[in-house]
Amino acid sequence: LEGKSMPKGSFQRPRLVRKGSKEAAEDGPGAAQVKAETVFLCEGEKDVDNLTAQGLAATCSPDGAGTGSKWRDTYTPYFAGKTVYILQDNDEVGKKFAQYEAQKLSPVAQEVKVLDLTALWPGLPEHGDISDVMEHLGATQALADLLELADKAPGWEPSPPEKSPFLSSFHTLSDFAEEEPSWLVEGWIPEGQITLLAAGGGTGKTPLWCNLVSALSCGRPCLLDSPDVKREPLKVAFFSTEDSVKKKLKRQLRQAGANEGNILTTDFSSGGGDALRELKLGSDRLREVIANFRPALCVFDPIQGFLPSRVNMGSRNEMRDCMAPLIALGEEFGTAFFIVCHTNKRMGASDRSRLADSADLWDVARSVLMMGYTGAPGQRYLSHEKNNYADRQETLLLSFGKDGQLVKEGTTWKRDREFMQEAVTQRSAPQREECKAFLLEKLGEHGNSMASKELENLAKAAGYSRATIRRAKDELKDSSAIVYKNTGNGNNKVWTVQRTEFSEPETYMTIET
Repeated sequence: LEGKSMPKGSFQRPRLVRKGSKEAAEDGPGAAQVKAETVFLCEGEKDVDNLTAQGLAATCSPDGAGTGSKWRDTYTPYFAGKTVYILQDNDEVGKKFAQYEAQKLSPVAQEVKVLDLTALWPGLPEHGDISDVMEHLGATQALADLLELADKAPGWEPSPPEKSPFLSSFHTLSDFAEEEPSWLVEGWIPEGQITLLAAGGGTGKTPLWCNLVSALSCGRPCLLDSPDVKREPLKVAFFSTEDSVKKKLKRQLRQAGANEGNILTTDFSSGGGDALRELKLGSDRLREVIANFRPALCVFDPIQGFLPSRVNMGSRNEMRDCMAPLIALGEEFGTAFFIVCHTNKRMGASDRSRLADSADLWDVARSVLMMGYTGAPGQRYLSHEKNNYADRQETLLLSFGKDGQLVKEGTTWKRDREFMQEAVTQRSAPQREECKAFLLEKLGEHGNSMASKELENLAKAAGYSRATIRRAKDELKDSSAIVYKNTGNGNNKVWTVQRTEFSEPETYMTIET
């Protein structure tokens, strides 16, 4: 735009620079600085012609709408200190370009306003512009309405940057409402959280979760509930890689009284390999299933069958990363996840040290249950080892009834650690007594005195473990059945074990039952 100097506030007729000209490419909207104080910035030359015909100072960029190179930085200085009204065309491209122009001009212009032409003509068609408005309303009316709109419109402010889904998940603490924990099974299984069940093979893991699934599906109390609990029938899901749905689990759930129409599953053991490869923790397929069916409970038995092939269960970071999506799904859809895992065979292990492969499952779970044998014939225990939202429940004593279903026999406050320690004692005591008798017998055969190392080697050769031999020798010493003596000095020192006159080998009788 170029012209003679005009009184402040007056408009001037601009000189158009046609699209594609050398001057347009180099200088943009005009070859000289804009002299008018107020400028209407349009999208095309026709709009500029129609506005300037009405005495307004108007211009446009030479290449039409479009961000990036459609507006060059060399255009911006022409609008320094001016009031700029940007007229956006009624389409997505025009609206975005108007915002882009406003962003570029705002730092230098006195004021920038973006005018929505649908305020002048609500029925403005797609891609409509100011020329269409003037044709529809008439030039005089359109001009009056445009000047009124320009006067009342607010100044342009940059829109806050659009948040990505990732950033949208971040909030200040004041945005969160406090909630009390809610329970799928009161005190045992929290809604929308992870519960872990750990047990050895044959203990009764599957019958336990089948009882739980069946009870929830038909709205009756489960083994973990008090008998007077009432609930609505719920949709539940289970996925097992160990047992066939057709050959075992359907029968087991039916016999447990399940409402089969409320239970969702897929049979991986009979042609479901493709589904198993896709239904992994953290996968889009798993999210699709949970989002579509929204089960109140989802069982995975065992967890190892649903880990991505890349995951090393011994790696803490990999396991945490793998389990995190379950937490998100639970929070979003309210699904509680019941994770089944195996325990190891370590003697004396208890609590989290009993979990096979990864103790991280213990950390990520909000509730942890462990099953084992009490030592009484046929009796199991279910110990509540961890509870993040309430006190731990009493340990349940369980056994199998005549119908093959688990039944509750009572409760105790003993925990997994105590049961495991008792099992070690019960298992090792008879062997230790036999080892004590063996040691006394061998001492008797060697004149009641032997080198300690030689005696130990004889016991090892007989099949006794080093720990059993050590405990047997300690008990014999404590009871004064043997004494230790040493001969020699330094590297020549030799320890001997001597049987005392008080030591008489006990007689053991084997009773077959």
